[in-house]
Amino acid sequence: MHAWAARVTRDWPPFHSESRGGWRFGLAEGFTKRANCALLEDPGADVAEVTTFYRGHGLRPCVQVWPGEEAVDARLAEQGYAVVEPTLVLAQELTERPQGPGTTLISDSPTERWTELFAETGVSPEWADGVVRILSGVTAAYGVHESGDGRGCAVLDGESVAICGMVTARAARGRGVAGAILVDLLAWAHDKGARRAYLCVVADNEPALRLYRGAGFEEVSRYHNRVLAN
Repeated sequence: MHAWAARVTRDWPPFHSESRGGWRFGLAEGFTKRANCALLEDPGADVAEVTTFYRGHGLRPCVQVWPGEEAVDARLAEQGYAVVEPTLVLAQELTERPQGPGTTLISDSPTERWTELFAETGVSPEWADGVVRILSGVTAAYGVHESGDGRGCAVLDGESVAICGMVTARAARGRGVAGAILVDLLAWAHDKGARRAYLCVVADNEPALRLYRGAGFEEVSRYHNRVLAN
């Protein structure tokens, strides 16, 4: 399995996983592709295994494809799997403590406002609950800007921290809310022993890319999903 694939799935874990037929299958009741996809363990794995597994669980078959997996990527394309959401992995070293503004309220469980901000992403309450359940399987800190206009999450794993769940209310975008949350979460993580940070961002999300690159993140890897078209 690709090293970054292993890291990402550890920090955004499915409810259930199993390895067979050269694949590692993740299941999380359909909540997010990242937790409901197959990861390659054997370069010669049969694509039909993915199709059978996910259809058997009532989910659209999905594979997360990483650099070096071009051969299986071609086989997936031949079987009707389409590319969905090319994603970048951005990272930075946390050798020094970031100097955040201290305007983020950080807790070890999602507050009511943290959860309410799901409405800004247009997802259903059921989907929001599913994401919270995914995050309950890791060591996470939940940050909400003091204005209530934005939120984010930091998943701590030893000396590594993953930033995820960043949302800013539409009316407050462009006011520095997300940047403040990001730096405050990184400062919190540094205080907890993290010395490396990373995040995943959809490749065409230009506003998010400007924010993260401005904060010192650089591309270290990338992946795309292959989803069976029908």
